[in-house]
Amino acid sequence: MNKGGSDLFKLVAIDIDGTLIDDDFKVSKRTVDKIRALRDRGVNVTLATGRTYRSAKQYADILNIDDPIICYNGALVKDNSNGNIIYDARLPLDISKKIIGFGEKEKLDIKVYTDDTLYVEEDDERTREICKNHKIDYKVIGKLSENIEKGAQMIILIEDEERIREIRKKIDSMDIKNVSYTMSTPRSLEFGAPGVNKGNALKVLADKYGIESKEILAIGNSLNDLGMFKYAGTGIAMKNSDRILLEEWDKVSKYDNNEEGVFHILDKYFD
Repeated sequence: MNKGGSDLFKLVAIDIDGTLIDDDFKVSKRTVDKIRALRDRGVNVTLATGRTYRSAKQYADILNIDDPIICYNGALVKDNSNGNIIYDARLPLDISKKIIGFGEKEKLDIKVYTDDTLYVEEDDERTREICKNHKIDYKVIGKLSENIEKGAQMIILIEDEERIREIRKKIDSMDIKNVSYTMSTPRSLEFGAPGVNKGNALKVLADKYGIESKEILAIGNSLNDLGMFKYAGTGIAMKNSDRILLEEWDKVSKYDNNEEGVFHILDKYFD
């Protein structure tokens, strides 16, 4: 029986962390085989992630994806076949410093990402762990608000969930223009240039391929996936999705990222 197949969806967008990969950062063989098969039959597949390009590329290569990849929550769209940049939106340096300065004042953990590099104030085990798992480089530059030299593609402020709720209210009351933010976990606020989200980046790809939004399937698990869910014809949240996403979205898989959720979703819509 035809379950929809490429006649229904011409583009599939998949988040990485908490969606494509399990908690051990692995992609199951069935998921790999399914995505490769979709690619072979002409379906466009992209990864849409908060990760850097270099970090996302390792999974795109495993999956034989040569379509452009959506990185930094939509701030960067980069072609995986030739490295060409299709879209690149950055925070101005003065706005970057304002956000970083706010994070320093509030004594938050701050991560600044630009051009596949993580900038931090000091070296610590958590930073080394992130960079090892994500396969990216990092630079220790001291006080970030004083030493950062160019506008960021993404700035992350990290704290416990309750404190982040308080910080979010403060941010909303501040007069910070030329900025947007989202959340990939309940413990983080992730800042980008105005209009940056996975949905708008997905539209860039759809326009490039001449694909209508109704022909797009999006899969994710966090609030930063909501934009692409709203843009795509069909958006499916993983069973393990964050509560803050499920408050906004009710189309949810029966499977989580440790149960090959992406495979099961794709198997439902593609024979």
